[in-house]
Amino acid sequence: MMFFKAACATLTLFLLFTTAAEAMSLLRSATELRCQCVKLETKQISTKIMANIEVIPSGPHCKNVEVIITLKDGNKVCVDPSASWVERIIKLILERQQNEAEAV
Repeated sequence: MMFFKAACATLTLFLLFTTAAEAMSLLRSATELRCQCVKLETKQISTKIMANIEVIPSGPHCKNVEVIITLKDGNKVCVDPSASWVERIIKLILERQQNEAEAV
């Protein structure tokens, strides 16, 4: 009888933790299925303080193309993809990647 109670308690705890883990996973997925950028920075950012630039195409998660710049200090800044300075930086990066691919 004691073994049965211990087994039931263990099984109940296991199911509780499994359900909690699944709920956390669904919550994380739900936040990824929306636009990442709420506010856009319009001022030009110096390339000297940029560490990375990420272009997220529009899709079912968001109707907008999003451009997120990670700064060297770790902060992430959303910028307007239609701004001329952003288009210029993306064009330079694409040209550089194409030149590197041709060199290989």
